[in-house]
Amino acid sequence: MKTLRIRLIGLALLVGVLLVGCGNEETKDEKPAPSKTIEEPKPAADQPAETKQPTVTQPIEDADNIPPKEKEELMKTLARHVDAFNGKNLDAYMDTISKNTERNYDEERAYVKRVFETFDAKMAPQHTAIIKYDDKKKEAYIFVAMKSITKDLQSGKEVEETTRQIMKFNKEKDGWKQTALSAMK
Repeated sequence: MKTLRIRLIGLALLVGVLLVGCGNEETKDEKPAPSKTIEEPKPAADQPAETKQPTVTQPIEDADNIPPKEKEELMKTLARHVDAFNGKNLDAYMDTISKNTERNYDEERAYVKRVFETFDAKMAPQHTAIIKYDDKKKEAYIFVAMKSITKDLQSGKEVEETTRQIMKFNKEKDGWKQTALSAMK
């Protein structure tokens, strides 16, 4: 039973990663913008509790240099990506993934097909923001807090969790395509 639980949790995380393409290949010079978090200085341990300052976290927001048309296209691509995954539409899902990456497109397609056959997985973006946009490179990084519910079709066991993901998209001749992913719990 414990092994099954660990397997389901690992699989739920994997399915979350799979949603955005199973890739996390980024070169050292291609790093997404850091999240915008501000921490107040912490008082010394001997100070009274009422003088301690709380940590202030600002929401993750869109970069300010995104042309409205590109933002609309990126968000439509993300919506198609999620809808195709939730609908187990393999062709539509793979149409949002770039063939121009170091990962093996055909292996990824076969893997996603096996996931669709084995699990009922639904994804729901809770918060999205285009955190970095580079017009010259034709690339964008989208932050997504992704809620996932994954049910093993054989055992009926279900796992629900939210992962924080950063997806990299590049604009190709036929539109924006997802080229890399970083995800964490």
